[in-house]
Amino acid sequence: MVLEATNIIGGKYTPGSSGNTIERYNPATGELVGTFVGSTSEDVDSAIKSAREAFEKSSWPKDPKFRVHVLRELHDAIMNNFEFMAKIQTSENGKIIRDSRVELNSAADLFDYYSGLVRGVYGKTNLPYEDTMSFIIREPMGVVGIIAPWNAPIVLLARSLAPALAAGNTVVIKPASFTPITIYEFLCKMLENVKDIPKGVINLVLGSGEVVGSELVKHQDVDFISFTGSTEAGALVMREASVNIKRLSLELGGKTPNIILEDADVEAAVKGAIRGSMLGSAGQICFAGTRVFVHDKIYDEVKERITKLIPELKIGNGLNEDTDVGPVISDGQLKRVMKFIEEGKKVSNLVLGGNRLTDNEYSNGHFIEPTVFEDVPPQSIIAQEEIFGPVMSIIRVSELDEIAEIANDTKYGLSAAIWTSNISKALRLARMIKAGVVWINTYGKLFAETETGLYKQSGIGGALRGIEALHTFSELKNIMVNVG
Repeated sequence: MVLEATNIIGGKYTPGSSGNTIERYNPATGELVGTFVGSTSEDVDSAIKSAREAFEKSSWPKDPKFRVHVLRELHDAIMNNFEFMAKIQTSENGKIIRDSRVELNSAADLFDYYSGLVRGVYGKTNLPYEDTMSFIIREPMGVVGIIAPWNAPIVLLARSLAPALAAGNTVVIKPASFTPITIYEFLCKMLENVKDIPKGVINLVLGSGEVVGSELVKHQDVDFISFTGSTEAGALVMREASVNIKRLSLELGGKTPNIILEDADVEAAVKGAIRGSMLGSAGQICFAGTRVFVHDKIYDEVKERITKLIPELKIGNGLNEDTDVGPVISDGQLKRVMKFIEEGKKVSNLVLGGNRLTDNEYSNGHFIEPTVFEDVPPQSIIAQEEIFGPVMSIIRVSELDEIAEIANDTKYGLSAAIWTSNISKALRLARMIKAGVVWINTYGKLFAETETGLYKQSGIGGALRGIEALHTFSELKNIMVNVG
């Protein structure tokens, strides 16, 4: 079945005004998944006007009880179309179907969680002087532009969409050009399940970042931009948003240190290192733990276990239930990752993988063997740059101060992980590392109710998840009353 994706503007399915359509292919098989419209700046303007009208004229921002009802129904829409959405996402971005299911559960949980917070947003009062009373309240921003990525399109859209709607905003969504059909189908199923949501509360515009994304960021009638993507693209968003001092939330790149200390449970830590490399997504996750720090005392044991277990993973089409490692998203990404692998060979020892797979079932896809380098210099390009591919760098370490110094010696500060049986040592190191979330004896756990921060060039603009994310999508207002 070949799918067709259009814009959704003012509650209507709308073709792009350019008349152009673009094809999307499965990165594992080369098969056509569907087509999507290539929109123009006029389409973006139309969507923004629709969102503005819904914000100004409908009851949406003024009726929290109704928003509770809508967010609960959006949760139900995900669960009612669960397997269909998982398969569409895997078909379009290649990640294994098991990971797509995990993401859908997380996305549904975000809508469930924020439905419970809608009526719990409280302000505060203060008496700064005997004749003055201050009321501090939170109000919705207005029109929010959400630019979503391709690597985890549904859950990372939901991470912004759920709190933005809960706060009373209307939205215009621009999905990545690699996963427009996933987001189109996701929103169609959600809107079909919520018949009474005001038209224009949720809008979708498909197309390129150069046209659609840029226009959304620069448009004077968009109050807030939520962007998830690379640090380089985030810098461009910041520059374009500066034209009218637009508020921003940017969640960007990472280069996560996954640290295995000498007293760790080695079996659990090795499994955590492999899982943390996010091989199901071919390493294409911003918090992939591809910098594996191993204490010198257990270095050889850990390396041997990693290089023994990874070849047992099955590489292939993510739609197959037994697949462990999927393809990278595109030919361009494949070439980029292979270039990093060639650079890695110049500075360290390649102990596993390093090849593109092209025979038989791999002939029409973008497959790279999971690749492991050992004794990687911390300052080398493969230890510093976000590769976004199945490439693991094992780095030999010893003292805690040295570990923290090397862990912090990148431009990123998204996440980190520590494996040890000494909780005091773990907490000390966690405090030393500059990262928005630090996992101890686990990896990748993210919950709707627990905030994560952003350090350095991994992002700005407020916390992700939790009640703080609801605050990110609202304005603070102080109303002063003379009571004297």
